[in-house]
Amino acid sequence: MSLQPFISLYRYALEPIAPFSWFGIKVCSIELVAALRFCTILRQIREDLYAKYQRRAGDKPASVEERSFLRDLCTSLTIEFGGEAMIG
Repeated sequence: MSLQPFISLYRYALEPIAPFSWFGIKVCSIELVAALRFCTILRQIREDLYAKYQRRAGDKPASVEERSFLRDLCTSLTIEFGGEAMIG
């Protein structure tokens, strides 16, 4: 079995994506997939902790307004790419 197809796919995944490279930002598809995976994991952790908090609060129902999807998305992206923006 030849590994050449896997190697070429990996090299292709490491190439910068066109819309980002137009602006001089070198972002490859592997980094985007990793960022989305990281955001999903952070969201699942947050929802789990919130559910545990709601169970612990028990008797006294707190009036908590629903969190905005845009706020969660911006927070996750800031956590993921914020350090790189400060360094670079």
